[in-house]
Amino acid sequence: MASTRRLGRTTVFALIGGLIVTVSVMLGTVLLVLPGLFLAASFLFFIFAVSVEDRGIISSLRRSWVLARGSRLKLGVLIIVSALFSGVIGAISPLLTLADLSVAADIVTVVLTTVFFVPYYAIIAPAYLQLRDGEDASNRTTQNPVDASKIPEH
Repeated sequence: MASTRRLGRTTVFALIGGLIVTVSVMLGTVLLVLPGLFLAASFLFFIFAVSVEDRGIISSLRRSWVLARGSRLKLGVLIIVSALFSGVIGAISPLLTLADLSVAADIVTVVLTTVFFVPYYAIIAPAYLQLRDGEDASNRTTQNPVDASKIPEH
């Protein structure tokens, strides 16, 4: 099956690369907050480069860096909003656990995480596609987009 052809390799690359990105962002944040935010924005598309473009670790890091160029401020804002929301989710669970509502804490955490991260990835994935396709647009032979209205409906 084509979709699982390189699943093991892609998973290993994602884990190793994810560790590299995490350590880099953590060190950048410890030094000063802005370098960490800069690195987080720069490597935001790493997982897409590994999984969608079937690239290796170093190639995916480079690809993410290139895709983020010119959009790091907007991506940084998205990362800050994500961090703030994650902080809220992270604070709610211990408060409910302290109130002896551990089952409610688990349910609220799962629901809030789902409610936040589904739209978050619904924003990140099209951003990746837009940046990827915008970069490739200059290399295309035709400048006209496909007219979807001429595609027959079933």
